[in-house]
Amino acid sequence: MKTLVAIAAMLVVASAIAAEKEISLTLRMTGTWSCAAATINGKPLSDSAVKKLHLTMTGTRYKTERNDEVLFDSTYRLDTTKSPAHINMVGTEGDLIGKEARGIIAVEGDTLKICYSMPGKPRPNLFASPTNSEAYLIVWKREKK
Repeated sequence: MKTLVAIAAMLVVASAIAAEKEISLTLRMTGTWSCAAATINGKPLSDSAVKKLHLTMTGTRYKTERNDEVLFDSTYRLDTTKSPAHINMVGTEGDLIGKEARGIIAVEGDTLKICYSMPGKPRPNLFASPTNSEAYLIVWKREKK
């Protein structure tokens, strides 16, 4: 019986730690971001295209815009038990409504890196977008207030 109680206690602690990691990452991701670099399927976007991209993240939403045009609006879920953390984004409008894009995400200081693939494609396991990978690698810098 003591072993069962000890196992249950360890599971509660592990669950609390995982929840705390997810909250911490969500708080660090929240805000507005400007694109610093983007590579899609092995092809870097031009500097002029990169400068037009912005990301707004809340505790539940991931929205990418080019100037004032919404490119991708979604809700998201994190799995911080994975390394790097996994992100699953479900489209909330247009052709991507209800479809899930899967990726990985990391925040270091004022830099957010995300690498994802469109719905139906496998999740990238590295922050890279080689030719023919169909992966989107985007580096964002936190916008100053």
